[in-house]
Amino acid sequence: MLKTVNTNFLREMKLIKLLLKINLILIPFLLSAQHLRDKTKIINPDSFYPSINPIAKYGDDYKKYTLIFDNIFNIPEINVKIGENHFTFYFDFGNSGNIVITSYIKNNIEYSILDSSYTYNSDGSLRDKTFNIEIPKFQVFDSLYTNEKCTLADWNIFSTNPFNGLIGLKYLQNKCFTLDCINRKLIISSHSILDSLSEKDAEIINLETYKYHPFGVHFIGKVNGKESIIYFDTGKSRSAINRSLIPEEGIVPNKSGTFYAGTVELYFGNISLKVEYPMVKKIKRSVESELPVGIEVGIDVLKYFVLTIDRTDNRNVIIFHK
Repeated sequence: MLKTVNTNFLREMKLIKLLLKINLILIPFLLSAQHLRDKTKIINPDSFYPSINPIAKYGDDYKKYTLIFDNIFNIPEINVKIGENHFTFYFDFGNSGNIVITSYIKNNIEYSILDSSYTYNSDGSLRDKTFNIEIPKFQVFDSLYTNEKCTLADWNIFSTNPFNGLIGLKYLQNKCFTLDCINRKLIISSHSILDSLSEKDAEIINLETYKYHPFGVHFIGKVNGKESIIYFDTGKSRSAINRSLIPEEGIVPNKSGTFYAGTVELYFGNISLKVEYPMVKKIKRSVESELPVGIEVGIDVLKYFVLTIDRTDNRNVIIFHK
């Protein structure tokens, strides 16, 4: 009887040791697999930040606003005043229409419902039902708007966390503005700075204009050696490469998304950069071009640049300061 007990005990101990050994092997792998998003990085980001702040190029003609980064996605936000209340809104390059108010603050503002509508994905497909509303008064960038028609939508259409709203580049028409995430500044002027720039301190690239994205930031470059449209979107927390431009065997799915276990090379103008472990998605964007949209560049990469968009006097260029 004693021998039988000892034998069973030894078997159980061997089994426990085996399970512990397996777990020691699997746990680091699983932890790594669950957090592939933490591996995404831009190579040599310090090389893109200019040695001289371009604010000097504006002379005395500019206004400076503070960018706020209080959300978990690190998306830049700006102050918006609706009625007598102040809110922070995502400053979203991808929002091409009027401001979007979310259900998160609908009980804190005055508005009237005009009718119902729908919001759409970037490829033109139906996203969800929304409401067309009118706001009596709101202010942004020191400009006052009255009886502004905008959209009311549930916040969870766009995000996994509540937020107040979206405001895009429509409210910077005919402006020249510089985004500097490192110093948390947005600099806006009514006059161009192009004449004050030289080739050694700036890279200037023409922007594309598309019907469904009239204020979007799109331009032509190369993604992994293939001529493509590069799209900049401050409203996206993470950059995503078009699945069609990478080998299938390099795609790694996990609980935090789908990623490319490799390096993506981007070229635009005379600028080249590399991004490791970017997210992967099938990018379908409504643009009038035969070229694919190769990558959606989010704030995880854009935060390393100081860039200016000049849309004064019918210009439509993006300036990378170096």
